[in-house]
This record gives sequence, C-alpha cells and structure tokens, in this order.
Amino acid sequence: MDDAVTACEIPKTSPWIVVGDDGQSISMKSDGAESQGADLEDIVCVLDQLDTPDSVTSRMGSTRALDGRQNAEWNDLSASWGYHPDDGLDMVVEVVQ
Repeated sequence: MDDAVTACEIPKTSPWIVVGDDGQSISMKSDGAESQGADLEDIVCVLDQLDTPDSVTSRMGSTRALDGRQNAEWNDLSASWGYHPDDGLDMVVEVVQ
C-alpha cells in the first residue's frame, strides 16, 4: 500500500488517501457534490498500482447510491466501496490474511 501511494506521488499527509494497519490497508475517498476528497485520478493511480482487475474498476465506476456497499477480491486483496453523488466514492482495500 505504501509503495502504491509513493508511486502515485500522493502526500503522506493526505486526509483522503490514508494507509493504515501498518501498511495492510488503504482508505480512499473521492470528491462529492457536497464534500471534499481526493482527485479521482489519484484513486485510479493507486488502484492501478495495486493491480486491480478491469472487471473490478468497471464495477466501481458503475456503482450507484442505490447499490449499497460493494465488495471484490483479487490476488491477496479485498476491497469494499460505496458511492453517493453528494459524498463521492468511499473505499477500503485491505490485505486478505
């Protein structure tokens, strides 16, 4: 997770993209109509660095507020995310143990 943040040149002090659990998880939040967050390009960069499959990023991109919290797993990672136009995309990716 730390390597992905470094490769994407995201400041360690970013309140919107935060590595946690001693590098075993990352929480990301994008801009919404009524809230601030990370640029979507930064989140996409991190997901690319984590080798997120196209099928998962496609599901993320098509998630609606009515869909509730979504989940996906790939390699040794698990992601959960939700989306609301007012709040933006809210996502956690963690290492599966």
